Amino acid sequence: MAVWKRPSLTTKFHIDDEWWQASGKDLRVAVRGQLCRECQARFPDHRNLEAVDWVDPDTAEVLRADALLQTLRNECARKPEFISSGNSLVTNVFRIFLLNGNQPLTPSELAKQMPWTNGDVILRTLASGQIYMGLRPLSTLD
Repeated sequence: MAVWKRPSLTTKFHIDDEWWQASGKDLRVAVRGQLCRECQARFPDHRNLEAVDWVDPDTAEVLRADALLQTLRNECARKPEFISSGNSLVTNVFRIFLLNGNQPLTPSELAKQMPWTNGDVILRTLASGQIYMGLRPLSTLD
């Protein structure tokens, strides 16, 4: 029998696609909202966007990639305010997951990318019972 387990500093979190679907919200609208103003102006809508060619810097393989995410990763993320203490904690965490391809991270790992805060604060926010932007633990069942 599975038992619920309280999230801890070692619990991995991610953006839960199922939460977005169940809530009736569009993740692509949220992704577009993370773009800088200049890039938002280039993408007046989150729909009908073509995939773009992207060259993997490690393998030199050419891949088809999502235009919004590639713009976010290659242009917006280079700006110093993209992940900064001037943003809400939830915005920064959401952006970190967008940048890392939604690879699960613990609150402690997230804190390393936001040195102005700590893992305990991140954990309290993400495990508060309120789900922000689909940020959820991978599993709280054992």
